[in-house]
Amino acid sequence: MLASVAWILYGPAPLPPYSLGLILRVASGVAMIPYTVIKEANPRHLGGTATCFIGFLNFTFSALLGPVFGWIMNHVSGGGSRGLEHYQFTFQPLLYGIAAAVLMTLLLKETGPAARVPIVKAEAA
Repeated sequence: MLASVAWILYGPAPLPPYSLGLILRVASGVAMIPYTVIKEANPRHLGGTATCFIGFLNFTFSALLGPVFGWIMNHVSGGGSRGLEHYQFTFQPLLYGIAAAVLMTLLLKETGPAARVPIVKAEAA
């Protein structure tokens, strides 16, 4: 995702026009990682609530940040025609956000079965 967004914003135009958009869309599947992590990190009986909460956050920020990006684009372009530099300035925070997500993913601790301490049963004497 990081490479494709950086290429879209700052690289030369690709030969097939929508190839980077397709790569970005496929790579955006990493957005499913928080669903798995939050379900594993919480008690089993709260898994549904935790999954709903992360979905709520995902869709709320998606809905609220669209107009914010639009406002920034309008402000930067002065309401006139928009050039490449306006898009680069507007979507640069997205690039930083993806880079921060990559760094946070590297710091993520194991939450699955490998992280759980096995319960050792006492042997019958």
